[in-house]
Amino acid sequence: MVKKSLIAIALLAFLATTVQAADLDPNIPDHSFKYDDHWPWTYTALPICCIDVYMDIGYYVSIKDCDDLKIVLKQVNCSVIGKVDDDFPCYYGCTKFKILTNFPVKLGTSLTKVGDVIDGWEASFDDDTVPGDAGDWVEREICISAWKAKIWTASPGDEVLVGTVCITVKPNA
Repeated sequence: MVKKSLIAIALLAFLATTVQAADLDPNIPDHSFKYDDHWPWTYTALPICCIDVYMDIGYYVSIKDCDDLKIVLKQVNCSVIGKVDDDFPCYYGCTKFKILTNFPVKLGTSLTKVGDVIDGWEASFDDDTVPGDAGDWVEREICISAWKAKIWTASPGDEVLVGTVCITVKPNA
């Protein structure tokens, strides 16, 4: 009997101590549960792994206001473009343009005649390379030299379309 009484007393003592942990704190007006030290706490995010992010960026080239550019050829002495008098009549004209690129570029040209006026012609640049500055417009000049022009095959006028020049680009390696 004494054993049963001791077990009952021990069980009551155990229950009494567990109930105390859930007592309301009378000093806190909203009657929340009592807590010690830093509980409850807030979680703080800590960086534990930083990963580099990469992007596949392609080559970029742009010529500013390309639709507004034109070259008007004017008659010159053939010696001005490095030709002889037998190449008469000779013409020459230039225009400046701005180019933006994110890689080093080598400029080139593609010439297409319109009509029969142009016999021989060539295009040249003041500098045919552009550094890949990625953010700064670079100014270049393109010039056209024409010789042995067949001016009798077209009607007279100040700006008669005789051809087009396309600026080409490729990596400057």
